[in-house]
Amino acid sequence: MLEQLLHHVASGGVHSYEELASALDISEAFLEILLEDLARLGYLRAVNQDCGNGCHNCPIGGCSIAGRGRLWSLTDKGARAATDPNPPIVR
Repeated sequence: MLEQLLHHVASGGVHSYEELASALDISEAFLEILLEDLARLGYLRAVNQDCGNGCHNCPIGGCSIAGRGRLWSLTDKGARAATDPNPPIVR
């Protein structure tokens, strides 16, 4: 499940909690747990909410996931794992 979520996030664009939860057929509450797990493992990071929503000038390249007042972005480790055919997330 973590790998599927990581691939959805890495597919590009901004994803809402509702969109990701629907794509994975899970609740938004469970999605939050998975996002926190990916962050704990170093694949995602929470983005400072005081960013001012200036996405066109964003120094981190934009947020990948927006919802419930939290913003998340892929880390370099997350981007590498998303392109790995055998990501070592849950082994």
